Amino acid sequence: MRKLILLLTLTQMILSSHLARAAKQVPLELDAKQWQILEYSNIPANRVSQDKYGIRIDVQASASPLIYIFDQPQSIQSISVSGTIGLLPMIPEGAQQGDRGADDFPFRLGLVLEGDRNLDLVQRLIASEWIKTLFRLAPEGSGIDHIRFLNLSNPEPVGWQHRVHPDSKGLFIESIVGQADSNMDFNLNHTLDMPYNVLALWISSDGDDTGSSYSLTLNSVSYN
Repeated sequence: MRKLILLLTLTQMILSSHLARAAKQVPLELDAKQWQILEYSNIPANRVSQDKYGIRIDVQASASPLIYIFDQPQSIQSISVSGTIGLLPMIPEGAQQGDRGADDFPFRLGLVLEGDRNLDLVQRLIASEWIKTLFRLAPEGSGIDHIRFLNLSNPEPVGWQHRVHPDSKGLFIESIVGQADSNMDFNLNHTLDMPYNVLALWISSDGDDTGSSYSLTLNSVSYN
């Protein structure tokens, strides 16, 4: 019996070690060609900079996507992010986070999923530049299915856990997967229901809806 228990323990240790080694790290150096800082039309952009701990995002009543583009689509089923956040979006009294006028989250991690959706000719003519850039991520002959967002909310309860963002025409699907506390380290660890082909990671922290100012630093991003 002791030999069996020892064997099982060793097997678990080997499996855990293998899984840990299998995790792929996203480099947090902004000068890497895979990182792109995009801007929305008519919304002030966040200030994104490099510091000794990783990537720092300063929000001043602003919002903008920070995109990491994979060299080729990655099959991802689990993802982990760690970092530090100072302050949180100031949600107006009586409003619920995610509502119009309160649609700011301290951290949104988006997985840009490969699919067959593309912009038609008219859409390419009128779409904002960040949308065109997003759809250019897809390899030749394919497109985007949607962006799966994993959100960290403020500690206060939010009345939904999953939703299609009402202003995204089905392109943004959001889930709240945890809470962030002011002036604290955070860890986002999430396993998807199945592996998905991911073209890019979309990282954002928002303050434009609520006029909020705060900062966030990414220390580590890894996936399996």
